[in-house]
Amino acid sequence: MLSLKLSALALFAAAPLFAQSAATLHSATDLAQVETRLTATAKSSPSGVGIDTIDDFGSARTLMVVRVHTGDAELHDRWADQMYITKGTVTLVTGGAMKGGHTLAGQEGETRGPSVDGGQEIVLHVGDTVHVPAGVPHWVKVPPGTTTTYLIFKEK
Repeated sequence: MLSLKLSALALFAAAPLFAQSAATLHSATDLAQVETRLTATAKSSPSGVGIDTIDDFGSARTLMVVRVHTGDAELHDRWADQMYITKGTVTLVTGGAMKGGHTLAGQEGETRGPSVDGGQEIVLHVGDTVHVPAGVPHWVKVPPGTTTTYLIFKEK
């Protein structure tokens, strides 16, 4: 019985070693500043996209994306994407087959292509969220003349 109590005490005493990380906060003001910067980047970029990694914890990442026009289709071998639309509307095409896909140099498992054929189209509005599993081609289509902002929560 004493051995069991000592084992429980040892586990309890070790717990703070694993619980030392503080929460990471990004205020609405902070995110609005990032969005303003990314909007300027997207509007001045031939790709029409501004993207920034807000958090990177190794197996989980948070990104903010601003798009002013449709970009390339994507496929991530190891990362699932959870998208949350914060501004605008997009049509997300998932599944199907990526046309003309090529692996990004230096980014194993990351494929880009000009479009997706035969996928399911889903219209997403502010407040909508969607999960795209790893290995599924997806393509964000932005209506002409609009700006769309969304957060991506990536997880391995």
